[in-house]
Amino acid sequence: MPVFLLWTALLLLYPGGMSVDIRKPTVSLNPPWTTIMEEDNVTLTCKENSSLELDSTVWFHNKTRLGVTTSSLNIVKAQPLQSGVYRCQNKGSILSKRVYLKVVREWLLLQVSPEVVMEGESFLIKCHGWKNRDVKKVTYYRNGQALKYWYENINISISNATIGDSGTYYCTGFIWKINHTSNIVNIAVTKDFPTELQNEYYWLQILIPLMVVILFAVDTGLFISTQQQLKLLLKMKRTRKGKNLMDPGPKPDPK
Repeated sequence: MPVFLLWTALLLLYPGGMSVDIRKPTVSLNPPWTTIMEEDNVTLTCKENSSLELDSTVWFHNKTRLGVTTSSLNIVKAQPLQSGVYRCQNKGSILSKRVYLKVVREWLLLQVSPEVVMEGESFLIKCHGWKNRDVKKVTYYRNGQALKYWYENINISISNATIGDSGTYYCTGFIWKINHTSNIVNIAVTKDFPTELQNEYYWLQILIPLMVVILFAVDTGLFISTQQQLKLLLKMKRTRKGKNLMDPGPKPDPK
């Protein structure tokens, strides 16, 4: 039953049925923004299975190994030079997925978490002022149209996102009685897996059909071989029976 065993193995390997112990940690951000202001603080945490904090962690920034060995990496008063790719690895695990952190110098910054959202999930939007300055008369825009207005700076949480929530977002607000406009952020709400997840399992998309073809060929070969052996046994049995009929052996002498 090789095919049955194959599908059992595939259920163990394929996303959604993955029970194989592939230790791949994840990097989470607190606050959750991947774009921050200069002199902001952020903590990167290396976790496994999205819950377990790791010990003896190795951190990488743009392929350079950092001296931090704890599960949390604290960036205090961030500088533009600290922008880049961050990854972590624990003893016995593989490297985590890449997390891109961008440190900018702006008066007003629109922050979004995350920028790629699965349909039905939620995302958060914040209009952030330089050095945490108070931002007044904040207006959020989507695709050039006013979405929300707050006299005080209040974050927007969009829950149960739909395709219609996709688009370009930005905000405007007053800092020290001067009106500023933030950067523009593209938010995509999709029904499919994000591209990076598709790339992560791309090897499975190639390997699984190949395994099916190979095992089908093996099964077919075994079936043909078994059938030929069975025919050969039946032929040998018929040949022996025919010889026995043609040569019944010596007859007894008549009395």
